Amino acid sequence: MSSPSRETVEALLKKSPYSSSNQATLEAYVDAQSAGSAPYYMDANRSLLKLYQFFPQNIKEEKVASILLLALLEFPATDLLALRYLVPDRVQKAESCSGILACAGLLDSCKFTEFWPAFSALGGDDSVKALVGASKEKMQRGIVDVLALTYRTASLSRVLEALNMSSGDELSKLKHPSIEAVDGDKVVFVASADNTKRNRVFQEGINFGAISSMMAKVSSE
Repeated sequence: MSSPSRETVEALLKKSPYSSSNQATLEAYVDAQSAGSAPYYMDANRSLLKLYQFFPQNIKEEKVASILLLALLEFPATDLLALRYLVPDRVQKAESCSGILACAGLLDSCKFTEFWPAFSALGGDDSVKALVGASKEKMQRGIVDVLALTYRTASLSRVLEALNMSSGDELSKLKHPSIEAVDGDKVVFVASADNTKRNRVFQEGINFGAISSMMAKVSSE
């Protein structure tokens, strides 16, 4: 089956999102996403998982694994968390899926150094292995997003370790918009409300006279 376009899939979902006749088209679109020939589309992938719920005899573990991996690559978005609840426990425990979910747990715990060997070791069919091999930079960019929420500046060694990189030059080539500069032995992230200390303004004391006057006015009305 040739790869369907996103527009075709959108029209299909609008007409009858959970029709069993959609399965082959949605599976073909998962394959296209994995191959990089179609854009990521969470709604389509969720519809396929729902079809597998409705028709469990038709479930294909390798397609579920691809869907989970595609969602993982959207980190730090929480797509995978939403989708995993549609996957039966027995399939989550299958080798092709359990490794992906373990990687998600490491990312959610910010155990980035431990994440990389687990990610590289992911098994599965050829499409999963190819997608893992082609997605290092995408995962690095997602991890930078998280680091930039926490740090205004961080040591270069810490950032390189988190990104599975070996040099500041390699980090600079990433050209991530949240990295302001790689300056010597430190990385400067773009200032944001999340990573910048904000002054807290306190109003000390309470004007009880004003409160008393207000209460008296309310009681007299």
